[in-house]
Amino acid sequence: MVKNTTGGSKHKGLARKLVNAPVNDKIRLPEDECECYGRVTKMLGNGMCHVNLVYKDKLYENVVCHIRGKFRNRNKRSNLVSNGDTLLLGIRDWESNIDNCDLLFIYNQNHLNNLSLPSFNISNQPNNNDDILFDNSFINHDLSFDNNNLSSQQNDLDIDFDQI
Repeated sequence: MVKNTTGGSKHKGLARKLVNAPVNDKIRLPEDECECYGRVTKMLGNGMCHVNLVYKDKLYENVVCHIRGKFRNRNKRSNLVSNGDTLLLGIRDWESNIDNCDLLFIYNQNHLNNLSLPSFNISNQPNNNDDILFDNSFINHDLSFDNNNLSSQQNDLDIDFDQI
């Protein structure tokens, strides 16, 4: 049988190796023409999400973003991707259509204050082909009730449980 001469101190050192990850506050900006900004619209699972991105002054909706291994597993705690987050994305220029992209950087709220981002305002206005127009306006009619009027309505609705 093997003697334990070191006392197990080696294992504690290995366990502490990844506890205090270095904090990197540098802002990563697009460096290549294939890098652009995007916003997460839906999380899909399996390391993927749907994003809306602006590439060459054109808006692409519901592009599948692949979350690389750098942002998964142990590094996920400091790089959590959720709905509404702003990301730096890499377009796959070898593909003919822009259907897939890769995650390069996740911007937090402090980074967003220092950046000038394109607008992601996607209007939900109906197309000319739609027959239904949804309007969120509400006309406020006089809906005030008098206390006397309300109490008389309650008296009319009294139910006698003995008759049931």
